[in-house]
Amino acid sequence: MRLILHIGTHKTGTKALQHFLSANRKELTEYGIYYASPVYEVNFNSIVNALLLYGQEKLRYFLHENLRKAERNRAHTIVASSEHLYAMVRYLTRFNAEKTSAEILAKERSLVERLRAAIPAHVECHILCYVRRPDHYLESLYNQNIKRDSLVTGEVVDFLNTIYDMLDYHRYLSIWRDVFGSSACSVRTYEAALPNLIDDFMRHVLGNEDISSFKQPHLRANERLSRDVMEYKRLRNEHVLSSERKLERRIFALVDKRITNPNNNHEYLLPDERAALLSRLEPSMERLRTEFTLPPFPQFNLEAARASWQPYPGLSLEKRREIEFHYSAVQRQIGFRLERLLIRAASLTRGSGIRRLLLGATSRFQ
Repeated sequence: MRLILHIGTHKTGTKALQHFLSANRKELTEYGIYYASPVYEVNFNSIVNALLLYGQEKLRYFLHENLRKAERNRAHTIVASSEHLYAMVRYLTRFNAEKTSAEILAKERSLVERLRAAIPAHVECHILCYVRRPDHYLESLYNQNIKRDSLVTGEVVDFLNTIYDMLDYHRYLSIWRDVFGSSACSVRTYEAALPNLIDDFMRHVLGNEDISSFKQPHLRANERLSRDVMEYKRLRNEHVLSSERKLERRIFALVDKRITNPNNNHEYLLPDERAALLSRLEPSMERLRTEFTLPPFPQFNLEAARASWQPYPGLSLEKRREIEFHYSAVQRQIGFRLERLLIRAASLTRGSGIRRLLLGATSRFQ
């Protein structure tokens, strides 16, 4: 039995790929491929979260149970996907800046070794990771975590200082190579896989040349908020209760649709900052290209970037007032008001059946 572990990274089309694989479970079994994820989930992120928080027993059970199901379906290959496996300590501890890179990487190695120990010895394991040019990865990750969470409140440079080691792909992927072996690990560049990462995965990883017979699930694009709304949300994030993050995310998505003349400038790095970052990472990227036989990332032209650079002017008082007006109007909608009340009531009833009922009621609004 062969196990393909797709470990990310974030922001490389992982959600689209996972939805495709999940939607085509039955079709994949006809080719001897079994896609493994918990019931009603499109990936096994929840299992990886449990690995970090509680140990490897839940992971061990997940792997053994899906091996049994794959054998019952006469599959020769299992595919499991979780973008949380790349830089899992840094990401799942929500970019904890108190930990040094050395501490983070030591914990990362321990978790990868724990993962390897949970996989039965007779299973041939293959690790796959997609990576994109680090400056683009940084900006996309920064944008995503302002939009989705309430923990990122600083400028992009502050965020960079916190997660810099995540951009050093070679250091992280070397851990996987050391634990699983060089021949068991492969890396592909996100940019080279475009415009269709699903086709790239099916063709070059699973060896299926034609995906026309598979279902193509309709997915909503992972839409960005406009830059002004992003800036406003970033400034508000530190005041948002953790229990209300999802609620706030949905409110801001509706606010964004109401904004007139939205600013969509999402270049967070100055051209010279971008050049300096790529230069600093170049030795690591060169080792990655050499050791994992990768094509080069797209070149960055500093002079052209300087010539075309249009700085974001900042959140004006007029635009701030417009956002505040729409935010107030949206969050006063009866559904959002009731959901917020239920969430806050649930926080006062921890450990009781009433709390579970209240949280279950909030899901109806979501």
